[in-house]
Amino acid sequence: MENNSYSNCEVYPELLAHIMENPDDNMYQDAMEVLRTCADEKEIEFDGYFKERWKDSADTIVNFDEEYFDDSDRTELYVFLSALVDDEIYNLLHYTYNALFAEKISKDFVQEKIDYLTKEKGVRF
Repeated sequence: MENNSYSNCEVYPELLAHIMENPDDNMYQDAMEVLRTCADEKEIEFDGYFKERWKDSADTIVNFDEEYFDDSDRTELYVFLSALVDDEIYNLLHYTYNALFAEKISKDFVQEKIDYLTKEKGVRF
């Protein structure tokens, strides 16, 4: 029996095309959220973010912190960090910037974004 389910990483170009066909002010955030799910499927974790923290919150539903998981800066940091440790995520992020902004990115660009988010904006997991 064939498994016809695909990961978000595998179908990302189609998902991004769908996002771009229905443009709104959140296109970038929507794309980053799909990249976040891709990194999560690969079980990439930083300081317990995302899967471990999600499980802990689900186990203590009284303390579930929805805002923690909906923070777009935190999502962006997770994607950029994932891009530094996973070539597929990096390539998909590069594809995203090229499609949305007609911009080519580099590993230095990714590191600059991480530095900006952590040092200037104070984003933490």
